[in-house]
Amino acid sequence: MMKHNITPPQWPLKFLRFFVKKEYLEEIEGDMEELFYENVEKFSYHKARRMYTVEMFKLLRPVLLKNFEAIQNINPYPMFRNYSKTSIRSLMKNPLTSFINIFGLAVAIGICLVVYSFLKLDYSTDRFHENKKEVFLITYFGNIDGTVQQSGLTPRPLGEMLKEDFTHIKKVCRVEDGNVVMKYNDHVFHESVRYADPEFLEMFTFPLKWGTANSLADINSIILSEDMSIKYFGTENPIGKDVLLKFSEHEGKAFKVTGVAQAFPKAHVIDFNFLINFENLRIANPNYDVHDWSEFVHATLIQVDNPEYLKHIEKGMDKYRLLQNEAQHNWVISSFAFEPLETLHERSALIRDDISGDDNREGRIGMPIIAIFMLALACFNYINIAIVSAAKRLKEIGVRKVIGASRSRVIIQFLSENIVVTFFALVLGFALGAFIFIPWFVQFSGWQLEVSLLDTNLWIFLTALLFFTGIVSGIYPAFYISKFEVVKIFKGSVQFGKKNPLTKIFLGIQLVLACITVSAAVVFVQNNSFQYNQSWGYNQKQALYAVVPDHAAFEKLNAVMIQDPNVLSVSGSKDHLGKRISTSIIHLPPNRQYEVKQLSVDANYFETMGLQLKEGRLFKEHSENDKQSVIVSELLVENLNLNNAIGTQFELDSIKYEIVGVLKDFHSSDFFHKMEPTIFTMAKENDYQYFSMRVKSGSERELNSKLQTQWAKIFPEIPFQGGHQEDVWAQYFFSVDQSQTFNMVIASIAVLLACLGVYGLVTLNVSGRVREFSIRN
Repeated sequence: MMKHNITPPQWPLKFLRFFVKKEYLEEIEGDMEELFYENVEKFSYHKARRMYTVEMFKLLRPVLLKNFEAIQNINPYPMFRNYSKTSIRSLMKNPLTSFINIFGLAVAIGICLVVYSFLKLDYSTDRFHENKKEVFLITYFGNIDGTVQQSGLTPRPLGEMLKEDFTHIKKVCRVEDGNVVMKYNDHVFHESVRYADPEFLEMFTFPLKWGTANSLADINSIILSEDMSIKYFGTENPIGKDVLLKFSEHEGKAFKVTGVAQAFPKAHVIDFNFLINFENLRIANPNYDVHDWSEFVHATLIQVDNPEYLKHIEKGMDKYRLLQNEAQHNWVISSFAFEPLETLHERSALIRDDISGDDNREGRIGMPIIAIFMLALACFNYINIAIVSAAKRLKEIGVRKVIGASRSRVIIQFLSENIVVTFFALVLGFALGAFIFIPWFVQFSGWQLEVSLLDTNLWIFLTALLFFTGIVSGIYPAFYISKFEVVKIFKGSVQFGKKNPLTKIFLGIQLVLACITVSAAVVFVQNNSFQYNQSWGYNQKQALYAVVPDHAAFEKLNAVMIQDPNVLSVSGSKDHLGKRISTSIIHLPPNRQYEVKQLSVDANYFETMGLQLKEGRLFKEHSENDKQSVIVSELLVENLNLNNAIGTQFELDSIKYEIVGVLKDFHSSDFFHKMEPTIFTMAKENDYQYFSMRVKSGSERELNSKLQTQWAKIFPEIPFQGGHQEDVWAQYFFSVDQSQTFNMVIASIAVLLACLGVYGLVTLNVSGRVREFSIRN
């Protein structure tokens, strides 16, 4: 780097010029600049800049400073030392009041620390990748029924064509996910595997603990995450070991372990369990065609040397849009877009089928609101109690004013004392947050929050929180108390809380916040109870299911289970409520597209799952006509304004279907998502992936055990997947329980702070009516 391109930082120089006498400036600037360039040669450029700044502060010596009269007249150190001593003495004289003030602020500060840790984790998610500013996810925008939606899926051939057509694109990586059965010795589990091009480990920063990253180019190699390596091989190095991946009952392949990734950073969403070469998709799915524009791949990522090149690439994307729209009429693309990896996590809520699909949007909004609410409660508590506490210091205030203290000095005194109190609250709040709140929140939510004392931003946040809380909670008491006249103080005619409208407003707000917290706690409990008892629109009870590899497996399982007298009905399906639901586009005349959820099932599925028919009829077994019939949900009929739904026709995958039945509304997803319009089509027998059955009441456990036993006999090499239909939503109800627990904890803390505020309210009121009570007595 040439010397004329290197300059010292400017702000320290400007700072120095403001304080140092002019006769010394020229010589000092010359010496500092010369020292800066010497440090650049000895050390790095950034270290030289830091050393330059430090040396500037060292030159702020009394002999070099300008003659500022204000500085000469004020010696703040003894004054603030006196204020600190006064504040500490006041705390010791009033232990109960001091505890309420400090503990209330400490709890709020501890919660603020949790929120800071959460936002820091969320903001830093997937930002550890070295190429985060150069890697982009290709997305597309599609107009479905008048709504523009962004999706992270891309046409299969797009990646290879981009690499050939644009020299600006440095690397291209396609990513696809799938489910397999992983087998090593006696360890057999269902696992998820990620198919990726060799560039995956070059674009993303996932250093390996063992092995080499370029081994991903080998179609017979597999790279494991650290967790999966421990799961199957313990702590030993598994490099060179062979594992078997079964893609289906008839398709499988042996892979050699050639790499194990280091533990992923805590702030990540994009990762993998097992990573294999993208070309293995041809083995997992022999019909997989990488040149088919009508099919999509999970993600296509590109890496460019300069993000400015994207403008040129975007201009050339129109031909790919035309190719896809010509091949696939159901998913019409209006435009392509490029999402940078650096901010992909923040925008994941707005992108469907995103590779980093982890939506923390509610947390980003809700957590700061909770922190502000708690901080407001604590500050109101402090304001109320600080005004009461000042009643015991009126003579002290009067004496200070008599000996010459101005109102501004009294204000500074109270604010300084308040910052001292806040400092003690900050220390206690930091301890509460770091050792109680955050560990509980980590165990409760699973988010790996942490507090690092080496985090510079943390200290900036704590310092800002100290002064903000200290000033906000103390500004009103300081101004209110400092306006008292000396004569009224010594005559004893000062009244607290009776004639001050602003004080009454504070007390009213305190009561309102207390009522809100109590009401919120009740509402949260009632809402969770409502979700537990809400109807799904179909009968989950007495229903069991199992995932089957193919139709032959379904027939074997069906032949065994149907003989049990407790089995009322059995059905097969490609999709299943709560487990897998496809998304499709239907075409209605004259030229309208509408997005729906689709389940391919057999004729017995409705009876087995307890779905209720509103009008029309259900499918008939072995009916050729029903292969082009469809049963729809009541919501779809309402959304499309179909007055006579039975007999209505529409196109799906270029095939005409006719509505023969309408089902009463039901939830195909959990209650966190709104109900969606759904259609049912007849599934081909060769596409069966789910075995479902309805059983007599009271026999659920027995038949579930029998189902697993028979599975182990028929498919000894395939782990069982299935169980009670009610357990499909176990994760949802776990989230509901978590939500209830979290809301109750927050509400309890808020009520506690509100009670402390009520104590301050009562104390303030009593302090202002002492004479009235005396007269009454």
